[in-house]
This record gives sequence, C-alpha cells and structure tokens, in this order.
Amino acid sequence: MRRRTYLSALALLTTLLSGCDSSPGPAPGPITATPPQITCAAAISVNSLVTTSQAVNYPAPTVSGGAAPVAVACAPASGSEFQLGTTTVTCNAQDSQARQATCSFTVTLTHRELAVTKFLTFGDSMTEGENGRPVSSIDSFVDTPNAYPTILQQYFNERIPAQQITVVNAGRGGEKVSDPATNDRLKSEIAKNQPQVLLLLEGINDLNAGTGENTILSAIRDHIRTARDRGVQYVFVSTILPTAPDVCTAPNPPAPRCRARDTPAGQPAQINQSIRSMLPATGALLVDPFDTFVAHRAEYIDTDGLHLRPAGNQALATAFWNRIIEVIPARQLFGTGGS
Repeated sequence: MRRRTYLSALALLTTLLSGCDSSPGPAPGPITATPPQITCAAAISVNSLVTTSQAVNYPAPTVSGGAAPVAVACAPASGSEFQLGTTTVTCNAQDSQARQATCSFTVTLTHRELAVTKFLTFGDSMTEGENGRPVSSIDSFVDTPNAYPTILQQYFNERIPAQQITVVNAGRGGEKVSDPATNDRLKSEIAKNQPQVLLLLEGINDLNAGTGENTILSAIRDHIRTARDRGVQYVFVSTILPTAPDVCTAPNPPAPRCRARDTPAGQPAQINQSIRSMLPATGALLVDPFDTFVAHRAEYIDTDGLHLRPAGNQALATAFWNRIIEVIPARQLFGTGGS
C-alpha cells in the first residue's frame, strides 16, 4: 500500500515537471562595477582678439570605466565659433547600460584693450532707458538695468575685463537736441565726467514736435563741436531710430499712449540720410542701426511704438560696440623695451 502511494506521488510530480519549460532564460548582461567617469579640460582663455568671435579647439575629455561602448559628446563642440565673453562647455559620457557622467569647463575670449577707457552716453529717454510700458498710473518708466548704456558697460566688463572701462549714462527723458539748454547740459556733463568718447543719440523728440530737419542737423553739429572743443577724442552719432505705429497697443488704460503716431511716416528715414551725409565733414563717426530696427520693429520697439524693449536696447548697444571696436585703436603698451 505504501509502495503504491509513493509511486502515485512520483508519477504526479513527473507529470507536473514535464509540463514546465525548463530551458534556461537569457543570461543577464555583465554589470560593470565602475560607472563611467569623465574629466574635462582645464578652463581656456583666449586673449587680445580683434574680432567678436573665434573658433576654439580644446582637448577631448578623459573617460574611464563604464560598459563599452561609451559615447562622449561635448557642447559647444571643439572647433566651434565662440563669442567674446565666457562660454560654458558641457561634456557627457554614456555607457551601454545608459549610465552617465558629466563635466564642464569654461572658454573665455577677451578683446584687445582699447586706447580709451571713459565713455559718455548722451541723449534723451532712449539713452536714459525709458520703455513704453505703464506702471500703475505712470505712463512709462525708466528701466536702467536694460538701458543700452548698461548693456554696453556689461559688454566692456565681460569682453575687456582687465581694462575697467566706464560708461556713464547721461540720458534725460523728454529732451530735445534743438533746445539750447541741451547743449549747455552736454558741456556740464563733459566737464564733470571728462570722457574720451561721446556716444550721441538724439532727435526723435524734435521730430515728434515738428522741428525742421535743418534745425535738428544744426543742433547735432553743435553737439559734436562742443565735444571736440572740450577734448573728446571720439564722437559717435547714431541715426535716429524708427518708430512703429504697427506695434502700438490700444491707447486706453492700462496701455500707454501710442507715441509713434506723433511722427509722420518716413521722417526718421529722411533725416537719417541727411545725418549720414553730414557727419564726415564734422569728424564724427556714424553708428547706423536704423535698417536693422526697421526689420525688427515688433521685437525691438515697445508697445508705445517709440521706446525700446530689452532686445532693442541690446541691439543698440551691439551697434555701438561694433563701431567702437572697429574704429578705436588698441592701447599702446609703453616701457616694454628700447629707449
């Protein structure tokens, strides 16, 4: 009886086992004990450039560990065009088991030093930093951190850091270039700040008020003469920026008044052609962002159709920067040898 029971149990176990798939499953892949590790190159500095960008090659990062193959990528890639200032390069390593490691380093490009260090920006609310946006019951306000002189100062700080160049913002909202008091104020600012360079942007308030072209041009010439007579070495004059009635919001609170409608269509373009023709005889240097601003009105001009958005201030600062480094020579280093 016991034997029969044992045989029955054995037969049942055999039947159960025969119904199972006893073939081995796929073997798990080998697990590498050490995840990938990556070490980047040291920080790179490229100095005394005469351009605003340069291709930079850098050493590939060192990678160890990880399960092969290990993919490595860096951005921006070696050999890319780097802009003036500091750019962070980030490198990533990923092995076949999707484990990752990252590292980073900086590439800093600095421009050659200039022969001057003191800049005075002079003009109306466009220089001061007023934008076209209301704040509660105030029609618009001054946004100094985004004013073009502030951005230009940042460019100098980042791109020629060792020289400690100073940019003074002497903008005043509502000012007209044709007002004799404006030229008196320019004399005062020059006496106070002793700039080597004057950056001038004026005239839109005169146009809005209906002042004649000849009067505006004569006043700009007076400003240039005032600066040169007081020892300013370089005078840069910008063309008058366009207005943009098409980007104005409705003239109801909380939107600001559409100031662009006060300016006849095409008038800035007409007087700008006269400014371009006039400047060579004055010894002043032209900065001409007008066409760029026309092409980017909605991006650069704020909702009152006149004042600038941050992107517009940056474009204006860039236009001045590009002309400055094109014209002003390098600082001469004396006492480096010889008699």
